[in-house]
Amino acid sequence: MATEPSALRLLKAERCTKILEWLVSHNGSARLAELSQMFHVSPITIRRDVSELSRQGLLEVIRGGVMLSRRGATFEPAYQQKLSEETIDKEHIAEAALQTLQDGDTLLLDGGTTVGAMAKHLINRRVTVVSNALNVQNVLANSRYVRLIAIGGIFRGASQTFLGPMALSAIEDLRFDVAYLGTEGFDEVSGLEVPDADDAAFKRAAIQAARDVWILSTGRKYRERRLYRFSTWEPITGLITNEVSDTLVKELGKRQVSVLSVGP
Repeated sequence: MATEPSALRLLKAERCTKILEWLVSHNGSARLAELSQMFHVSPITIRRDVSELSRQGLLEVIRGGVMLSRRGATFEPAYQQKLSEETIDKEHIAEAALQTLQDGDTLLLDGGTTVGAMAKHLINRRVTVVSNALNVQNVLANSRYVRLIAIGGIFRGASQTFLGPMALSAIEDLRFDVAYLGTEGFDEVSGLEVPDADDAAFKRAAIQAARDVWILSTGRKYRERRLYRFSTWEPITGLITNEVSDTLVKELGKRQVSVLSVGP
């Protein structure tokens, strides 16, 4: 039986999290032998880890390997797929978000297709926009009125955003009137979640730097679970979405979080 060097051995819970993170950054699938070598553990140990993650619905076991479950906490559809989904709902949410800002404001727009839908409506507004999202940067690059501050970093294709230490350092000393953030999952109990650690870290930093924080999300993401919680509801100003439950409105009301429900 293969030995597991004590200096490299991780606790099971930590190792399972690392496995999920590695799969997210490597196209969502891997062979068992590859994972065994990567995490310096025996094939038996990896099979046990994989079985546990499969039982939780986070992975799907395939011949000789594993892949992320489409229903799991690490799942995220391709950017182009997200861009083509719920376009009308996202447009209504973006238009509602415009009512929460004023000319002269400094805004933070992060990644996501719902937040990105705001960009074209800002072209003729006299605002400063800070963004790590490539789609937002491209739309606003030639505006005569918007002062654009583009945040760079390590590019993440799934969200079309720049993340990592460089992006965090760039906004460390900035302050925003309003931050508009997307989310991949939310509910009244857990708060706000995304499948990527660097994305979660950027959103946390943005929340700390903003006076007001609005979450823009379609109702489809309600009660979706993702791996990383980036915030509870307490520091959030409001949620703009296309459909809400009475339970959500009641619970967020207790936390003084505004809920704007939009529709056709």
